[in-house]
Amino acid sequence: MLNKTRDTELVYRLSIVTPIFNDWQSFTYLVQAIDNLAKTLDLNVSIIAVNDGSIELTPTPEVLLPDLKYLQKIEILNLVCNLGHQRAIAVGLCEAFHQEDSDAVIVMDCDGEDRPQDIGKLLKASFAHPNQIVVAQRGKRSEVASFRLSYILYKTLFLVLTGKVIDFGNFCLIPRSLLSRMVFMPDIWNNLAATIMLSKTPIYRVRINRGDRYAGKSKMNMVSLIIHGLSAISVYSDVVFVRVIITFTVLSVLLASGIGLVVILRLFTNLAIPGWASYVTGLLSVLLLQTLLLAAGAAFSLLNRRSALSVVPALDARRYVRERVVVFNHERSSV
Repeated sequence: MLNKTRDTELVYRLSIVTPIFNDWQSFTYLVQAIDNLAKTLDLNVSIIAVNDGSIELTPTPEVLLPDLKYLQKIEILNLVCNLGHQRAIAVGLCEAFHQEDSDAVIVMDCDGEDRPQDIGKLLKASFAHPNQIVVAQRGKRSEVASFRLSYILYKTLFLVLTGKVIDFGNFCLIPRSLLSRMVFMPDIWNNLAATIMLSKTPIYRVRINRGDRYAGKSKMNMVSLIIHGLSAISVYSDVVFVRVIITFTVLSVLLASGIGLVVILRLFTNLAIPGWASYVTGLLSVLLLQTLLLAAGAAFSLLNRRSALSVVPALDARRYVRERVVVFNHERSSV
């Protein structure tokens, strides 16, 4: 039994945020697994499921959630449209923040790849490191080789463009004391993991293997992975723009030096072949002009981004919630 209390009377309260898109069968399996886990860990567990514009109709509570005994509450947030995986997570985190009835929030997918039995590992790490966000650093992965290779390329590109190593995903535990820090960061609207890194919040990593899907096929394809990768990189767009400006500036200096060297060779030596100096000088001048224009474009893009108004999820996320449906409430079911 794994229990944590604020004092001798209050049981530790845990909210689980999970996005759903046409995957209700997997959600049913997840709920059953968490219901069993709630008894084992002796926790007060609620689930905030974010229905990200699913086309499939939501099953009735009798079909979706049979024989629940230990969960406290299950609430489904039906969004007005499909926002995408990361933004659905942001909406769920903002809802947990506004409800103020949890000591910590766990973000996990509903398809089984984030295993409910690993929640205990996150909790144990959080109890030992209470002022840190606990993240699942993936060990063994279950994807095909081509997908794993693409994921490695994504992490390599992230490192090259941002100078940072991203080695975890969405499966994490955020203490209540740090939740407000996250939901007021605009970048959480694009990518949770990268925003956690950007927030400079202390991070504790727990090595956890990825599980197998409960049902169906993964909706993550090559296009989705590219969008996910670009969204993560966009969190560090300021850093990327600065690195691009520095790169173009260095390249401009090298091109200008090359033009100077050609002029010196042409005017003060006999090494230049007739017509060669004019051709090389013209080519280097064109490259120099293009490089300066690209550097200026990057600089103006950076200035424009920093002056533009940003979405603040804690203030704006609820606009995307069409309705809130409590499909299970332990207190009501016990009456």
